[in-house]
Amino acid sequence: MTASPEAMQQTIDSYIAAYRANDKAAVLSLYTEDCEWIDPVGTPTNHGHAGVSEFWDNARAMADSIVLEPVRSTICGNEAAVAIEIHITLGGSQFIMDAIDIFVFNDDAKIASGKAYWDMSAARPA
Repeated sequence: MTASPEAMQQTIDSYIAAYRANDKAAVLSLYTEDCEWIDPVGTPTNHGHAGVSEFWDNARAMADSIVLEPVRSTICGNEAAVAIEIHITLGGSQFIMDAIDIFVFNDDAKIASGKAYWDMSAARPA
């Protein structure tokens, strides 16, 4: 049975909250053990919790802070498209990058796979 839209939205909300809290363990708990995450699309796939964990560490090493601000979520079937503003602080400079994250959920509303679409060259000053 597919997870309810409410359960999937709760996972999205928890994902955003975990990023705000800089809580890698909380983020990882939202993914299935065998998940696949591509961020951004066009880069290699991150496999399982180990891959998502490594992705998190690499992203955090590049920026002083990363805060996700959700703009809109649209849930259809077992998938969601989430428009997000990524607020980044890097070396004292702040900028915003627009992103679309696509999540595919399992029956327990955990993230089984996902893709992030963003373009650093389109970032704007905060």
